[in-house]
Amino acid sequence: MIKNCTLHHIGYVVADIKTTAEQFVALGYQADGILYDKGLQVELCYLTKVGSATIELVHQLQEDSLEAKLLRAHDVMPYHLGLESEDFDKDCSELIALGYEALFTPASVEVLGGRRICYFYKSEIGYIELVEK
Repeated sequence: MIKNCTLHHIGYVVADIKTTAEQFVALGYQADGILYDKGLQVELCYLTKVGSATIELVHQLQEDSLEAKLLRAHDVMPYHLGLESEDFDKDCSELIALGYEALFTPASVEVLGGRRICYFYKSEIGYIELVEK
């Protein structure tokens, strides 16, 4: 059982970060700047609002990525929960032991200060992104 993870964000797949961010701003959120991670070929924007979960907008620039496929099939939508882990390697192993499929090897994200992430999938819950604290 994973006990030391907390909700970090709710991830949305988007076609245009600025357009979607404007919609969240109209709902009272504050948008941080757009971040670009060269290694992952992704643009990110975090939106915050006191008393609400952080929203992460994800614009994946690789046409064969999970996010690009979801966007083509469903348009803009929430697609993952981002959980922050205090013991990243242990929690990755624990998720696999619980039957989650790791979608790739953990990767360092430059725009997150080199913290590692990994996506997992299980049909009963969907996509989870584990984020190293």
